[in-house]
Amino acid sequence: MTSRATSGASAHVRPEQRYAWCGASLLVTTLRGECDESEPLSGYYFREARHLRTLRLRVNGTAPWTCADGTSSHDELSVVQVYPELTEFGGGGTDVSDDTTWCDRFGVPQRAIDLRIRHRLTPHGLATSATLANRSRARVRLELEWEVDADFADIQEAFSENRQQTAAVEVTARSDGLTLRYCHARLPLATQLRASGAAWTVRDGRLRATGDLGPREEVTTSLAVHPSSGERPLDDAGVAARLAHLERWREGVAQIEAPHDAGAAAALRQAAEDLGSFALLEGEPDEWLAIQAGIPLYPALFGRDAITAGWQAAMLDGGALLDAALCRLGRLQSDRVFDWRDEEPGRIPYQVRTGPLARLGCNPYSAYYADFASPLMFVVSLAHHFAWRGDTAFLRRHWDVARRILDWAREYGDRDGDGYLEYETKSSKGTKNQGWKDSGNAILYDDGRPVPAPLGTCDLQGYWFAAQQLMAVLSWVMGERDDARALWHSALDLKARFNRDWWMEDVGFFGLALDADKRLARSVTSNVGQCLATGIIADEHMPRVVGRLFAPDMFSGWGVRTLSTEHPAYNPLAYHLGSVWPVENATMLFGLRRFGFDARALDLAQGMFDLARLYERGRVPECVGGYARAEFPHPGAYPRANPIQAWNQSALVLVMHAMLGLQPIASLELLAVDPLLPPWLPEVTVRGLRVGKATATIRFARDASGRSHAEIVEKRGSLRLVHQPPLESLQAGLSDRLSALVRSVFHH
Repeated sequence: MTSRATSGASAHVRPEQRYAWCGASLLVTTLRGECDESEPLSGYYFREARHLRTLRLRVNGTAPWTCADGTSSHDELSVVQVYPELTEFGGGGTDVSDDTTWCDRFGVPQRAIDLRIRHRLTPHGLATSATLANRSRARVRLELEWEVDADFADIQEAFSENRQQTAAVEVTARSDGLTLRYCHARLPLATQLRASGAAWTVRDGRLRATGDLGPREEVTTSLAVHPSSGERPLDDAGVAARLAHLERWREGVAQIEAPHDAGAAAALRQAAEDLGSFALLEGEPDEWLAIQAGIPLYPALFGRDAITAGWQAAMLDGGALLDAALCRLGRLQSDRVFDWRDEEPGRIPYQVRTGPLARLGCNPYSAYYADFASPLMFVVSLAHHFAWRGDTAFLRRHWDVARRILDWAREYGDRDGDGYLEYETKSSKGTKNQGWKDSGNAILYDDGRPVPAPLGTCDLQGYWFAAQQLMAVLSWVMGERDDARALWHSALDLKARFNRDWWMEDVGFFGLALDADKRLARSVTSNVGQCLATGIIADEHMPRVVGRLFAPDMFSGWGVRTLSTEHPAYNPLAYHLGSVWPVENATMLFGLRRFGFDARALDLAQGMFDLARLYERGRVPECVGGYARAEFPHPGAYPRANPIQAWNQSALVLVMHAMLGLQPIASLELLAVDPLLPPWLPEVTVRGLRVGKATATIRFARDASGRSHAEIVEKRGSLRLVHQPPLESLQAGLSDRLSALVRSVFHH
């Protein structure tokens, strides 16, 4: 890498929309802070059903002029407007050129009224306030009107603009507002609106109020929106308990300080804030922190997203988000064969949707299981949780779930008994590809043809290897020594087969997939970077693999592309055919550090932090484009990219985790570290880092020689800090490990 991000460059996706969210509540508005037909996705959603399709305020029958919009937190949107706006200008500017005062047809002077509108979400509702102030010297008469309606569309219907379920909406006037009720026999959905702050009446399904406003007077009116989904009702006490639980989580989050790079520190703070904001606050109390996948398109539990974000962010919260995800998904583990939802005994869900389409069975997503990554990552993440917590009681609680997952992998995942995992959907509305890349055209031969199912991808073999290897370690901890030995040897056998059958010597890389005839799809893809992280790649192949990942056709300067630019199907703006996924790149970076490829790890870390600098609040969208840094000022983005993605925020945390070289062993009250700080990030302090029952503040610094070290500044509980390269590092020799131990003594 030769430069930082382009000076002053910035990038945006979906700039025409604004969002606020809290738990299962989501608000999508236009730039005016309104919900209407001009933006197909706009509306107020609760549990993925659109409880308000229209929400807009009119003054004297006119839309006020929007001056500015803003947000102070994830659950709030605010807009400043003025009424009436000028229609004639003079003096070459945007105001009048003389001292006359123009009035509208109602006698209201120009720009007499300013409006401050604020939308605030809760886990079970929306509170909207509108403050109107008269800035003129005349008394004015105003008619306010809230235009509201509901269509109770599923968010997936709103996104696609294709309704699959419809019914009439009944509007009932009440003394304090109105009720919108969905007349669907199987969907008891309703929205109650309560208006206050003025003498509101209901006419033609609209809320109206008329009154005078004197000079320098102002009035605040409020509109409270309460959704009802017909199941799992929330009362005020339930909402308060959930918000208090989330606040306790926030209070326990580690703080990352980087005094020489305020931008990196701000991005990490925002990442922590966003991760908490994604908590769904649904289900049992131990599930409340299970997070949704992203805003606005994925306000639901996705198994691999919740697990991935949880383990990637564990340095912040000691695994609390992961804890909730494992609890929720473990309870949803299947114990049957059910083709409609691609269920098989032992699988855990890929996604759990709660909107009308899922409730009606129009799709299988009420709990859909067609994913191999989620179950295997459950086992991997359980081991990661144990590394941070050392909690054998928690491990025991999820032990049977983990064992059933490995039973499923052997009995159902390896469909033809060849020792590799293969997938094939059985659902009539199923997902073809069930590995890391789940789009239908993601898995291709090197000539661009799609690989037909059944097939297995290389990343899945890596997940299976890691799951068996880590389950072997956990089995040893649990005293199940025979199982531990069997799992360890099974993992090693898989690794040997994989390096024999998937290696492409002429390319110096591994193939993407094996088809049903055991032909290797020779496409060069980012999937192999995940194989690096899981450890399935043999030591002798790693240098060539890393070199290939960072060749110009794969590494864009922002990250590793999903597909080589030399492939005939390469498209920089396709979902999995040339885009760059930050979450995947964070996993690769973790693997680079695990095996000692530190220079490449720093290249990737710099690209990812620079990428975060391009986007407001460091919120990198779901997947960015594959344009090289020398080719265009920013990487572009997938056309439908979700602008705020949970596991992209956790990815930035994992980048820092990897740069600091954190290796927690909570059961031994030990934290091994191997910090790798570049010149642009010479100092990092982590306050409130939790390992087991201990909490510590640790300072990491780069000295004049370029070597990085760490020291405990303060701690509560028992914790030892040891400098030590990762156990599997190919670059660390005996002398490196001894010198690291010496540093541990002098910097303790």
